[in-house]
Amino acid sequence: MEKIRIAKIVNTHGIRGDLKLKSYSDFVEERFKKGHHVYIRYNNEDIEMVVNKHRTHKGMELVCFEDHLDINLVEKYKNCYIYDYKDTDLLDEDEYYVSDLIGCDVYDKGEFIGKVEDVQLYPHHDILIVKNNDKEYKIPYVNAFIVDEDIDNQRIDVELIEGF
Repeated sequence: MEKIRIAKIVNTHGIRGDLKLKSYSDFVEERFKKGHHVYIRYNNEDIEMVVNKHRTHKGMELVCFEDHLDINLVEKYKNCYIYDYKDTDLLDEDEYYVSDLIGCDVYDKGEFIGKVEDVQLYPHHDILIVKNNDKEYKIPYVNAFIVDEDIDNQRIDVELIEGF
């Protein structure tokens, strides 16, 4: 089963092993519930962790892990990413993960403009980062620009405005 990136550790919080996370998941409660297993990618190795406690604080997720209840044990994980297994049971029909967009071919009015390299997540709307050789496009992921998505065939059709 495939692992997907669900959060980035941006800092520690306090001295009891709490980590401040920027979540990339719409399923925060499920991903960080007590007893759930997640993976911290540290030095190119996935370290399995068990969630001990979770809460939201000032728009960020605070999580601490079993057997890591001290700042000295978790400080090294700053700037690491947290992964979990892709669970399609969490999705409604016609929904997909953000990671499913990575690698999709993007066409503007039928003309290939590049592949989705990344998706930047923001509160108001997400941004597709589309690259083709030395060109990069930042396309708001909103209905005004996205005409059609065929995730199974890795294709996204957009309609960009003049000067984009």
